[in-house]
Amino acid sequence: MRMLLLTTLMIFSFSVSAGLYKWVDDEGNVHYSQKRPLDAQYKKLKAPAPTPENSKPLYQQEKPATAADTTLAAEKEKIKKLKSDNCEQAKKSLTTYTVHRRFKDKSGKITYVDDKERAQKIKDAQKAIKDYCE
Repeated sequence: MRMLLLTTLMIFSFSVSAGLYKWVDDEGNVHYSQKRPLDAQYKKLKAPAPTPENSKPLYQQEKPATAADTTLAAEKEKIKKLKSDNCEQAKKSLTTYTVHRRFKDKSGKITYVDDKERAQKIKDAQKAIKDYCE
């Protein structure tokens, strides 16, 4: 029973001790303290309200970047670059198949594309532009 009483008194004594006091001494100097002055008139001050930045819970504060965050950012950048390259290629294909009817193959031989194949290539290029270009 004594232990319970002693523990309870200790817990409550810690919460009561907090305070801020202001007083002026005989020479006109202003003092601030957490303890009350014994021989002077004092004014008890309230603690300032916390600023919005400091009052955020810890789980909402920004956390430092980790290796996973850096890797994710690098992957997103690679995907963005790949989409941009695919977009440019699709635009070139559309222009090529819209304007030209004959092409050089890898061996350098000139070949002609029939209208059906050309229409399909144009349709494919338009779909690619829709998919990759923003």
